[in-house]
Amino acid sequence: MTEEDVIRKGNKSELLLQDEVFTNALQQLQDMQIYKWKTSLPDESAKREQAWLMIQVIDNLRTELKKMVDNGWIERKKIERSKK
Repeated sequence: MTEEDVIRKGNKSELLLQDEVFTNALQQLQDMQIYKWKTSLPDESAKREQAWLMIQVIDNLRTELKKMVDNGWIERKKIERSKK
């Protein structure tokens, strides 16, 4: 992947993380899973495990997007330093 690709992906990831609709959708999904977990009956361990996994996936998505933003920022700084 080229430096430009890393920067482009970082920019797009940052836009997603700042997008109100996207962030609200992720939060609603996470809230639904927490509700499922909290309202599960004692014998519904599979339901709780599925909710936990979904929360982990949502967190991992946010983390990956943040990594792309950070990587894009790092590449921009590298380019700026090389031009000095």
